[in-house]
Amino acid sequence: MPKSLSARLYVAFVIISGLLVLGDAILNAHSLITARFVALVVLASLAARLKVKLPGITGTMSVNLPFILLAAALMGTAEALTVGFISTFAQSLPRGKQKFNLVQVAFNCCAITLAVAAARTIYALPGLTLLVASPALRLAIAAAGYFLANSIAVALVISLTEAVNLVRTWMEMFQLSFPCVVASAGVAGVALTIGQEIGWQVPLAVLPIMLGVFFSYRRYFAATAAEAALGVQMEHSQATAGARI
Repeated sequence: MPKSLSARLYVAFVIISGLLVLGDAILNAHSLITARFVALVVLASLAARLKVKLPGITGTMSVNLPFILLAAALMGTAEALTVGFISTFAQSLPRGKQKFNLVQVAFNCCAITLAVAAARTIYALPGLTLLVASPALRLAIAAAGYFLANSIAVALVISLTEAVNLVRTWMEMFQLSFPCVVASAGVAGVALTIGQEIGWQVPLAVLPIMLGVFFSYRRYFAATAAEAALGVQMEHSQATAGARI
């Protein structure tokens, strides 16, 4: 749990808001569990375990976003929120000797729930449907809403918890994760267009694509971290040599 009162209040607000939104959607749901829903839950959860540590800031990035966006476009609000909540829970599960932090997991799941609710609301807006006929383009706009809602929520909690600049933290998140968001929206848009003609099996083809994105990001961030470590080592060596002269 964060130490500062403002951070605690904010975390509590996000958790309560997310649970209320999810609970309301489930209570008012009319659709039944389908093969498409089960497939998206499983695929999103598998993709969520493919996570990369973002350098320089607290947080990880996974490649489950295309499945969340597809759920927001193809299913009802309750199903879309459930896909986001369950896959984020899978992403938040610790590995190895990491400890399970209930508050952190609850915040992550609820923050994603609110972001998915924003994406679902944007995609289903009647006015947007009239202006933008292409479902793929509407999904891209919804993805932008998702990214803003999620990144601002995460940047704010990091700012309150670690006493760092909010705008700078958000900009760092933007630079690191926005390319992946664009790729995810593009993949989801293609899958949405094809899936309307073929069926629920199309998301299966998305997982190998996002697996490739994951390995590319992991390799890139590993190289970046190695370069940063080498730079620190060289600076330390130079400082030591200067002290000896």
